[in-house]
Amino acid sequence: MLKFLILSLFTSSCFAVSFNEAVEILTNHSRVESMQGVSRAATDSGGSKGSWGDPMFKLSAKNFPKDSLKRDETPMTGIEFGISQKTSLTNKYGNIQESFNKLAKSYEYEAQDVKRELTKSLWEILILKRKIKEEVDILKENLVWLSKMLKVSKKLYVNGKTSQQAILDIEIRKSEIEMDLNGRESELLKIKDGLKYLLGSKNSFIEEATIPWNILDKKSKKKNDFKELSLKSKVQSKDLALKAANKDYIPDITFSLGYTKRSNIDGRGDFVGASLSFPLPFSGDKYSKKGVAVHEKYSAQKNLENYKRVRERDRSILSHQIESVEKDLHIINSKTIRFARNSRSITSKSYGLGNSSYVELLQSELKLQSILMLKSRLQAMRDSYKIALKYTSGENLSE
Repeated sequence: MLKFLILSLFTSSCFAVSFNEAVEILTNHSRVESMQGVSRAATDSGGSKGSWGDPMFKLSAKNFPKDSLKRDETPMTGIEFGISQKTSLTNKYGNIQESFNKLAKSYEYEAQDVKRELTKSLWEILILKRKIKEEVDILKENLVWLSKMLKVSKKLYVNGKTSQQAILDIEIRKSEIEMDLNGRESELLKIKDGLKYLLGSKNSFIEEATIPWNILDKKSKKKNDFKELSLKSKVQSKDLALKAANKDYIPDITFSLGYTKRSNIDGRGDFVGASLSFPLPFSGDKYSKKGVAVHEKYSAQKNLENYKRVRERDRSILSHQIESVEKDLHIINSKTIRFARNSRSITSKSYGLGNSSYVELLQSELKLQSILMLKSRLQAMRDSYKIALKYTSGENLSE
């Protein structure tokens, strides 16, 4: 009955997908698409900021008499048509556009890292689900064993070899396990909600046979640390921005051409004109921009350096944690579980003969359950550390 309930929690109103399909679904997660949108926006900003700007067209009425506003009373009256264009004497704007392109690439790497982070979260959910199912099996096996001991206790009670208190305490222990099973069902519902967040409400069940557990023990030769690549692209972006700021001291030049249509009173025909203008860099604007660019590049470099140091620290810590947990698991698997099972078996036989108390019986049962639960918890902890190490190292999280 419990298996049916657990299965129904994961299969009702949803489609079963393979692990690889689930990872592919993460590509369209809102967090990934949001970062991709930021990347595209940065690319478009580069096209805008790296442009010389549109040419300017000018139409002006010049030197019309204020009393009559006639265009044929003075030789200086006319209609001027002009066009002007700002140009740069350096490749400053090319540097600006390339700076935004590098920034866009950085956000693109961040989007890929977000997908890896979500894949890591998917692994953590599956590891937790496996742990809960193992705990359910442990509790169910214990429930069966307690039911047998309850029958033995009733026979001993009839023969006057145990008290009614023993029967009541075993019944209480059974009810505690039943409550533990109900708690595990609640945890499975939380897991389903977690999968819904990652994959959508219709894809909250993953076929267990497709989960590549062997990946946990594989070392990937090809590594893609998208977080590092993102930080490197930001450094490159800030370096290009600094180059543009240095070239900003050479001012942009605006060329203008004009044609004035006159009434030709003096027989000189129409006028033409040209002008050249540029700003004088006397204000602190350009100096401030360079200062900002210098500090932003320095900050980006330090962020990259700090990330590398943190990554090495985390790798070392995770490796030590994995090693420690595996040592504990080796002891539990090779010694502790065997001793606890033998202890429960001996105590139950002794209890059946009336030589051990029900308190000793329940203690042996509880001790074995605690050890089996500890084993399941340590296995989940170890695998979570392994996934975290693979994520931190930039290794593949899927096949």
